[in-house]
Amino acid sequence: MTYEEMFAKVSKLLNKAKVKDIADHIAVQFNVEGDGCGIFYAEIKDSAINVQPYDYNDKDIEVSVDSAELIKALENKAGDTLPFVGNDDKIAVIKPVLAKIPKARAAAAKKAAPAEKKTAAKKPAAKKTTTKKTTEK
Repeated sequence: MTYEEMFAKVSKLLNKAKVKDIADHIAVQFNVEGDGCGIFYAEIKDSAINVQPYDYNDKDIEVSVDSAELIKALENKAGDTLPFVGNDDKIAVIKPVLAKIPKARAAAAKKAAPAEKKTAAKKPAAKKTTTKKTTEK
């Protein structure tokens, strides 16, 4: 897995996190090891989450974890088990958020659009040919 693939997958999961009730500013840097290793951050600010593929100076929390473990934890609503280091008050706020990330809906679960009713194509009506009748006198 490349860094780009790992980041796309993890950021998609993190962007589903319910943070609308969080008024605090929290910056979490993820130091990812293993496949797709690299650094990215998730910032909660103004009740919104922003995930970017950069190093974050002045971070509140740091998480160093293997990419497979990170993805598994986020997919299985176990984000609170990640190894958090940093501001304990902010860790207490972020842990429950990462433990409740909604799972992606399965493609089969999506409502399928009702099938359009097919109608047989209408054939054009046969043209009537008219012939002039001539009358003889």
